[in-house]
Amino acid sequence: MRKLLALFLIVVLVFPLTLATLTVISVSAWALDRNFYEDLLGDTRLYEVMLSEDLPNYFNRQLAREIDSDLPAAALGKALREVVTPEYMRDQALRIVDDTFDAIEGRDPTLDLTLDLKPLKAALAGEGGQRFARTLAAELPTCAAGQEPLTTTAQGTKIISCRPSNVSVDDAANLIALALPSFVDKVPDQISLNRNPVDLRDEMRGVPFWLVGAGGLSLAMAVMVVFSGSVWLAAALIGGYDKRERLLWLGWSLIAPAALVFLIGLAANSDFATGWVRFGLNEARLEGVEYSESLRLAMLDVSRSALNTIANGFLAAGAVSGAVALALIAWGWGTPPERRIAPAMATVAAPLAPQPPAQNPPSIGSTGTNA
Repeated sequence: MRKLLALFLIVVLVFPLTLATLTVISVSAWALDRNFYEDLLGDTRLYEVMLSEDLPNYFNRQLAREIDSDLPAAALGKALREVVTPEYMRDQALRIVDDTFDAIEGRDPTLDLTLDLKPLKAALAGEGGQRFARTLAAELPTCAAGQEPLTTTAQGTKIISCRPSNVSVDDAANLIALALPSFVDKVPDQISLNRNPVDLRDEMRGVPFWLVGAGGLSLAMAVMVVFSGSVWLAAALIGGYDKRERLLWLGWSLIAPAALVFLIGLAANSDFATGWVRFGLNEARLEGVEYSESLRLAMLDVSRSALNTIANGFLAAGAVSGAVALALIAWGWGTPPERRIAPAMATVAAPLAPQPPAQNPPSIGSTGTNA
């Protein structure tokens, strides 16, 4: 009966609790590590790809909302390279990471993720504007028959969206340069990435900020270790009669979650996980628009680095807990079983059979045969 109860506790409580605890330990090394995300987003090659197609498309959609602009994405992309550098995009990404962690860690409880356009506007207002206008004019397609070459904003500012066949590149560049200051004035200083700022003080009302970030994760991990460890020990004490059996119960009940966590680490660093990441990137949309193929491939390369870090956490947690489990099993096998002493049986004296009354021996001279 005790073994059945111990087995029930292991299946229902010990296994899921231990698996959850090992999982939290596995992700604790990177989940709230600012440097982990900064390393992932610090590769400028990712932004080189973004500048080719995705960023111009995004700028076009944003500017279309603000100033009714509609420039060809290919031409805009090459022109933006005159003022937008991969280093600028990298700095913006790292700033967003810092803002996110500052909000999580309570330094700035308001989470407002934005793309800062003020450096770009300053560049367009200076010498970068001339280079931008020249490149845009050279890359603009020739206007088709009946096509309107000018894009009109709500305030009347006009920028050439195609170049008429009778207009030279230099003349088109001059037209763009003349319209550019008024155009830039209509561009917002910032583009909001999360639409509305999020005040974590309202979202986490009544919860101390030290419980939201790494402090909360550490506390949760400590509570899970204590609770799952207590249930684990209790199941072994119930199932085992002596030290040997209890060690074996401890070892065998830990081996399954340890092995599963280790297998998760192997899977995270395999083509299986890469395939799922590729599927997720193919299904991902930015404001309803899918990413370009080149950006998806670049993000897949970045994700491989992330998966390697994630896999290492699971492999380490699984390997350490698995080694502990095997050590407990070996220790149990090497421990001689304790000799069990059977409980003493109470002896009941059997009732004595009635004895015949004692007879006195015949005495000499008593009645008998006379010699």
